[in-house]
Amino acid sequence: MKSVFAGLAVSLGLAAGSVALAAQPWDGTYVYEQALGPGAGGTQNFVTHTLTVAGPEGCRLIAKGFQTDENIRCKAMPDGDRLLVTFVSYGNGKVENKYGVKLYSVGQPLFAIAEAPNGLVTTWQGYAKAAGESAPTAAFKKVGR
Repeated sequence: MKSVFAGLAVSLGLAAGSVALAAQPWDGTYVYEQALGPGAGGTQNFVTHTLTVAGPEGCRLIAKGFQTDENIRCKAMPDGDRLLVTFVSYGNGKVENKYGVKLYSVGQPLFAIAEAPNGLVTTWQGYAKAAGESAPTAAFKKVGR
């Protein structure tokens, strides 16, 4: 009888653990293709910003493209109908970028993504790559779970 109860307790424990590990509504991959305008010879320059969210602590923001190669560890916290993304560190764990420059403070809001009738809307805050963007924009698109 004890082994039946022990087996049931283990099964219930595993089920509770899987609930805790279940994907959150904002979990997934989001991409923003930022057009920077034409460069030399009229070629269009881009930076691709890829945000990966796997719970509050599993947040990465990678920006690659024209004169850009950045890897940021972030925190992604749901707040009602939006997701708040804040700076934790660069990918190497430091708060300075690879050039030794401190662009962000730990916990600084970078941007928020919100649900809107026509898709997602990004409200830029401290994210340097979106400098000059003041109004909310349809930037990030969800591309995967």
